[in-house]
This record gives sequence, structure tokens and C-alpha cells, in this order.
Amino acid sequence: MNGTYNITMQTPVGMEKGTITFSQTGDVLSGSMNILRSSNVFSDGKVEGNAFEFSGEIKKLITKIPFTAKGMIDGDLLTAVADTKYGNLKIKGNRA
Repeated sequence: MNGTYNITMQTPVGMEKGTITFSQTGDVLSGSMNILRSSNVFSDGKVEGNAFEFSGEIKKLITKIPFTAKGMIDGDLLTAVADTKYGNLKIKGNRA
């Protein structure tokens, strides 16, 4: 699961482009999600087969939006959903 993925995220204000970088050690996942013009580091995520889950905060200007993302990697394709207080944000991407 290690690597960087170019992503799009459907947000309440429209489609946003960014990247997710994963670093896997055993079944523990860490990395960063660069979206909405900020870098958002996460750790203590989980990997089970091709499925992943991680939590963090998306920083947008002075706002911090907590989220939990769950998804799958299928070959070079990433699909996920980030659960936030603004609803579920769909994430799609491809290995960079």
C-alpha cells in the first residue's frame, strides 16, 4: 500500500484535487493527505488486505474538519469515503 495517489475529493463546495501518500508498516498505516491547499498528516491507520482506514483532520483556512476515511486499493485504483460533519466525501484516485 506504500506510495502516492493522485486523488479527487467531492466536497460540499465542489471537486478538489490533491494527493494521498501512504506508508505501511505491518498492518499500521500512516501518511498524509494533501488537499484544500494544506498537508494533513495521519497515523495509527489500519490495513487489512486491500482495505484501509485512517482518521485525521483536514485544515481549511482556520477550520479543522475531523474525518475518518475508509477505502480500498484495487491495482492502481484507490476508492474511499471520508466521513465528516459535512457528510460523506467521496475520494477517487490513481497511483502517481
